[in-house]
Amino acid sequence: MKLKDEYRELTVINKSRFLACAMPCDSEEKARFYIDMIREEFPDASHVCTAYCIGPIQRSSDNKEPAGTAGVPILESIKKSGMDGICVCVVRWFGGIKLGAGGLIRAYGGCVADVLAHAPKVEEIQNTVWKLQYPYSLAGTLENALYRTFTNVQADYGEEVICTFEAGPEQDVPSIIRDLSKGQVTPVCTGTVISYRDIE
Repeated sequence: MKLKDEYRELTVINKSRFLACAMPCDSEEKARFYIDMIREEFPDASHVCTAYCIGPIQRSSDNKEPAGTAGVPILESIKKSGMDGICVCVVRWFGGIKLGAGGLIRAYGGCVADVLAHAPKVEEIQNTVWKLQYPYSLAGTLENALYRTFTNVQADYGEEVICTFEAGPEQDVPSIIRDLSKGQVTPVCTGTVISYRDIE
């Protein structure tokens, strides 16, 4: 499960404002760039505390909050969400009331848990790529069904039609093509490709 796009959510706790900003990032370089971007966007903030998880790479920063009260709770909330390839920045504007170490841990961890729960997400799907070759006499019947049933359908018209498409893991392509072509066409699997599907 991955974050679909950047998502932000503001929480107010004892007059302090916490703006949690989450961004999908597939490299440490992109995560650092995002952190720099958020810090530049909010130069008036008291703190911009951060964490990111990208595969085995896990980093966090308290950004001058008491040690262990911000970066670690942010990181723990990311890990509990089950998401990977993500960077979270929490921008805090101090409201004049001290929260104490326990209060800070709850505030940072809680606002990140909320933003990740509410953010649009996608799931990673491994599709198979297939190739068909068939005579023009089958083009009408096959192509209408292919466009309705599969994704990324592309046809090349030469002496015969050569068509490629992607199928989901739950689709039994050989059976579908056999039925559509009455056994005249045999699909060839040429590889796999990663795609993403929205999670409701």
